[in-house]
Amino acid sequence: MSSVGVGIIIALVSVVGVFLFPTLSWALGRWYQGRLVRALNEQEKRTGNMLQSEHYLSTSSSMNAIGANGSTLLHVSICVGPSMGQMFFMWFKSLVGGRLASYDTVLDFGRREVLLRLKKQADDFGCSAIENIRIETSVISFAKNQKSKTSSVEFLAFATGIRQ
Repeated sequence: MSSVGVGIIIALVSVVGVFLFPTLSWALGRWYQGRLVRALNEQEKRTGNMLQSEHYLSTSSSMNAIGANGSTLLHVSICVGPSMGQMFFMWFKSLVGGRLASYDTVLDFGRREVLLRLKKQADDFGCSAIENIRIETSVISFAKNQKSKTSSVEFLAFATGIRQ
């Protein structure tokens, strides 16, 4: 085989590798996120939808009539991010515009997970109600330089837990 033939084979393998790695990473990332979302759905079914309950209010002042024996600050924090393959395809999609569904999935999961952990923390502290729920987000970049776009999102949820 000539050196030109070997060069063509190496070029083809490297081109296939460039597209194979992001595709494989995207597929594995979607599979893993699917497992996490299914587990989160099951946990939400077991604990109930906390935002639809009268004991878990974020902005209503109707809880002023409830007597309280005490209160405590509740706070939880998690960090979530897309896979490298999802980042690659989101970058590609951002070139042509449109909704970034992979990132929507990551953000939805993060919000739901911190609310579930906040409810668990309230239960552990013996709180019968949660008031003034707030969720803060921030993007965390792992890169030392701004050329790399590898990042994740931190979710910080805090609220006042009421003990009756």
